[in-house]
Amino acid sequence: MRFVFAMMMVLVLLAPVSGRAAESGAAWSAVRHGLSAMPLEPWRDGTSDKSFAAYVADTRAGLDAARTAVEPDAAKRAAQVELVAPRQWPLAEECGGTAKDGVLLIHGLSDSPFLMKDLGDALARLPGKCLLVRSILLPGHGTLPGDLVRPTAAQWKAAVRYGTDSFAGQVGRVHLVGFSTGATLALDLVLNGAPTAPPVASLILLSPSIGLTNRFPLHRIPFGFELFQAIMTAASGFGPEGHWLRIDEDQDFAKAESFPVMAPRPLMEVMTEVETSTRPLTLPVLMAFAAEDVTVDSLASLDFFHARVSNPDSRVLLYVAPATLAAQPDLYAARERRDHRIVCLHGLGGDDVGCAPARSPAAVTCPFGDQAGTCITALSHIGIPISPTNPHYGATGDYRNCLAYSSRKDWPRFCGCVTAEQRAGSALCRGVLPASGPVRLGEPTKDDIATNGPLTARLGYNPLFDRLVDKVADFLK
Repeated sequence: MRFVFAMMMVLVLLAPVSGRAAESGAAWSAVRHGLSAMPLEPWRDGTSDKSFAAYVADTRAGLDAARTAVEPDAAKRAAQVELVAPRQWPLAEECGGTAKDGVLLIHGLSDSPFLMKDLGDALARLPGKCLLVRSILLPGHGTLPGDLVRPTAAQWKAAVRYGTDSFAGQVGRVHLVGFSTGATLALDLVLNGAPTAPPVASLILLSPSIGLTNRFPLHRIPFGFELFQAIMTAASGFGPEGHWLRIDEDQDFAKAESFPVMAPRPLMEVMTEVETSTRPLTLPVLMAFAAEDVTVDSLASLDFFHARVSNPDSRVLLYVAPATLAAQPDLYAARERRDHRIVCLHGLGGDDVGCAPARSPAAVTCPFGDQAGTCITALSHIGIPISPTNPHYGATGDYRNCLAYSSRKDWPRFCGCVTAEQRAGSALCRGVLPASGPVRLGEPTKDDIATNGPLTARLGYNPLFDRLVDKVADFLK
């Protein structure tokens, strides 16, 4: 009884922090926050699996039907479905129709395959590699934010296994490329799953969800998520808003901004299974993530790599701001000394490599770029697999992640931070005088958002994307 009471108190304390959905300014909508009729396992045909081409076609049809309620314009909806649906990239002409290896791209929680598109484009074009590149859509994604509560961990795992098995008879081996939750699912397949055919040759893990920065083990408490949701529902006046950690306008066609309470449960289950697996991880592993990541614990990823990844060809690309190195002068340097497979990148220059702070530190205000009125202070969780040329998330894209301001209902700064396209389409910005000034991009902290300093947005792309592609090309031997 004391344990249950203690858990209740913890959840009560958590509720005011997370239960801002009803106060965020965007309204709950039965259409947008309800459930669609999209099949959760569109690769299934009764008891057998469909061909990958049939899976792609049927998934697109399901996405189109599910998104009709929120995007009635058929042409615009078709263009968006094309981008968020799974796909296969054509082989380069030099391959003569024969692929050497397969590559499976696995997106993250609340995302869609669009977040992996830039990397897929680059890998499919690599000279001499002849990679057959495919992406999959995780169940519950790409439709409506409300669908994020529908899938189970088992269904996510089944989707990854299907995607891997879909290469059978076409390639001799497959490389798994996972972002965030997709990285955890890739790890789970090789650490806990039955052998695949074709076999998995290597793992490329981008911003892997190995340890979350705000992780409370609700899934380990009997009915923990249900209890948390009940408390939040009571706090919201027993309205449907209590089922959501946040409710936003969902202006991003490729990623849900609104986020249900129950959505993280499958991820936390998979993370636990990865953590407790005793199977050796002998495959080559390439990991790339930001030290300043506010979604996952970058130090947990480094510890996992050092303790569990034994293959000498494995590598870590750690993007770390000079200010972070200066503030903790031996933290990352010690890890580099202990494991020379770890490489720190602290700027755009070819010499900006190494985990030790500069001996004569100079104030580097914008180490990862300063152009078009934006200063890039650090890389972010969400931007690692995305090119600066991306038309949606890139340097001149039409979307910018300023959700930290909407959580605070700071509409002048929110409306000044987002792009002109977002501002024009936001009901929350009507009649609001936007704040002005340059925008700083990186991983915003609470202090960044709370102060009246520069406008700060979450960086949506990787300024070192081309170097990441080069590293991946070298890694895929």
